[in-house]
Amino acid sequence: MKPQWLRAGLEALRKGGVAAVRVERLAADVGVTKGSFYHHFRDRGALLEALLEFWSREMTDAEFERIQTLRAGLAARLVALAEDVLEKGMGRYDPAIRGWARTDRKVAAAVAQVDRRRVRALTGFFEEGGFSAAEARTRARLFYTFLLGEPQVRAPAREPSELERMVRILSE
Repeated sequence: MKPQWLRAGLEALRKGGVAAVRVERLAADVGVTKGSFYHHFRDRGALLEALLEFWSREMTDAEFERIQTLRAGLAARLVALAEDVLEKGMGRYDPAIRGWARTDRKVAAAVAQVDRRRVRALTGFFEEGGFSAAEARTRARLFYTFLLGEPQVRAPAREPSELERMVRILSE
């Protein structure tokens, strides 16, 4: 049941910002009583902390672990990650989390930590692909910036080869 609360909380955050993450509303979204909330969380603050941890774990650690297990080369791993983030919605909560981070130092610190872990994981992919540490870090940061920014600037109907072209440029 706790993951349902967290998923509902992330959706509320995505749709309406941190102010929209309200116990009563989430209980209605989950289809349970407000009392069920207190079985899982001591208060709204605990829920907000858990949301950050859940986002960090599910949208970073679990995703990079999955990509790491792919028996594929660098380009295929990057395409798989980009498809998850851009096409399957793994990055859909990032804008809301980053918006929240602009008003809360604790959230900003958590986001900075996630950014470092993501870039470090990407750097590892590029190093495994044969790039020097410095070159791998630069390419990792460029790819990460692409993943964060692409949803903001892309046309509704992206050219299918665009992602593959980006990956080819960065992985060669």
